[in-house]
Amino acid sequence: MSGALEELARVVSPSQALKLASSLEIDGSLSKAASKLTNPAAQKLLGEGFEVLGADQLAAVLRGFAAAAAANGTDLRAVWSGPTFPGDGDHTTAALAHLVDEATEDVFASTYSASPTSAYLKSLWKAIARGVKTTVLVDPKLNGGKTAGWMQEQLYGARFLGFKPGPDGGIQHSKVVIVDSRAAFITSANLSEAAHERNLEAGVIIRDSEFASGMRQRFSALLNEGHLYELAPGNANG
Repeated sequence: MSGALEELARVVSPSQALKLASSLEIDGSLSKAASKLTNPAAQKLLGEGFEVLGADQLAAVLRGFAAAAAANGTDLRAVWSGPTFPGDGDHTTAALAHLVDEATEDVFASTYSASPTSAYLKSLWKAIARGVKTTVLVDPKLNGGKTAGWMQEQLYGARFLGFKPGPDGGIQHSKVVIVDSRAAFITSANLSEAAHERNLEAGVIIRDSEFASGMRQRFSALLNEGHLYELAPGNANG
């Protein structure tokens, strides 16, 4: 049972833990509490905890999760693709899916290359579909603009940005995901199937509101200063 609770603490954010605790305290309904989660794995873990602890004790444990997260401040977690070893952090695909599934307000994602079958893109589409404001920064010149073009089609409803190189040239090569300005995922992995499933990639999830907000503000400043620009739908080359 302790393993299930530990895993539940990993997959729910502090704000989600508080919402779940409040729901359980109001009427003790597992189904109503579980409906606040979009991640099936988290719903299953919540059910396991409910079966053993009951509504009141599980609510107290969830409030403990949130309090511990607040006390710990920054939470760092390594994320890898490729061969796995004992003690590794999350796999890139699972880590990204869990992080984006937490988003309730805003997701910012940047990438260089991408592939249509990537779990990364599927997670972003799910965020768009549930009404989360989603911004994607791409390299609009890659493959003559074709990559950015089909990404705009596949992630319809997202805001797309391109990078304006300086006089010496350059490309948009950052790979970042920022969720609700409270957690950031910085990685070497692109939004591609190869990056998630075959390549050796390394990254880190940083759960720190000050850090994540600072990253988000940095990209906003780049846009305001003209280093980034809006891509019109179907016009990847700007």
